[in-house]
Amino acid sequence: MSKHAATNTRSRPVFIDEDQVKQLLDWNEARYAIEQSFVSVSNEARDPVARFADQPVSSQPARTFVQAEGGVLLCMPGFVGQHRLASGSSERFSTLACKLITGFRKNASIGLPSINGEVFVFNSTTGKLEAIVEANHLTGIRTATASLVATDHLFLRPARARTPDGTVSIQLGIVGCGFQGMMHAIGFVRTQAALARVRVIRLWNRTPGRATQLKEVLTEEAKKTGSNYSVFVCDTVEDCCRDCDVIVTATGSSEPLVYRSFLKPNVHINAVGAGEFHHAELAQDVYDECQVYIDHQEGARKELATLRSNIVGEVGEVILRENRPQEESMLPKPGGISVFQSLGMATEDVTVGRLVYEKYLKAHSDQM
Repeated sequence: MSKHAATNTRSRPVFIDEDQVKQLLDWNEARYAIEQSFVSVSNEARDPVARFADQPVSSQPARTFVQAEGGVLLCMPGFVGQHRLASGSSERFSTLACKLITGFRKNASIGLPSINGEVFVFNSTTGKLEAIVEANHLTGIRTATASLVATDHLFLRPARARTPDGTVSIQLGIVGCGFQGMMHAIGFVRTQAALARVRVIRLWNRTPGRATQLKEVLTEEAKKTGSNYSVFVCDTVEDCCRDCDVIVTATGSSEPLVYRSFLKPNVHINAVGAGEFHHAELAQDVYDECQVYIDHQEGARKELATLRSNIVGEVGEVILRENRPQEESMLPKPGGISVFQSLGMATEDVTVGRLVYEKYLKAHSDQM
């Protein structure tokens, strides 16, 4: 348990704004927090006698929507017990939190974001509210980091194991260059040392100007990170996907964009878009051949009910079975197509929200 969890006697919760979140939240630290989130869900789903005592557990109900005039309120509560914030750390945390998100499309006309969110972090022993964390940037990083974790465990780790020096390089395709497309591209660039060197990034967006803007952002990222990759803006989705090892689809499309003929035989796809259906971006001929992985079964039963494909299981279960010879591997078949169907879940916000809060406390320890 956090040393702050039982001793916090402040009369008011702390407020951590977007600028502070951007300063506090590191991509690789967030990646471990998301791994813990994935593992907690899959460990909880196991039969009690088969759970791993040294791994976290969790509880998260289905998210709820409240319609309002001109918008919607989304509520995502969750609990993750006995999770770590850093690999190898002996300190464990039990975190109760809830993310509230509002979506009001007309906000753009008055200069406000159409989506706004906060994560409320509670003391898991007393139920007292400890922190309110602005969550627009947090949500962007946690969603992109979920894809990074899935790409690493399903595709990159097996690839690194097959190379003499344990390193790989990738060509990355970003289909949809809005906020999530941008966050995914930056995430892959910022975690190159841990995951894979990025040698080429290919971009496509329905409105080409947005892809051009992202190219400028990534050019600056290359300078900041000392990277040596090329960035191309593509006229078609097919051109964007050509020869890519890893692809991210992050659009609101309700029609297929990516077809089997666009893809290499061996490719990993992170399907992130949220159109009418969560699985609209990839054509059926992709789903006919691929192996699909998800973040949580309960969400998939509801939101992927019409998906016709081979759903292998949760990414968290893949992680739990790694380096455990007694457990049958769930890794994708070598040389094929793997898809991470990203739905998002409350436990991701729980662990990343706790990470931000604990880093805030550490940064302000002289004021506590």
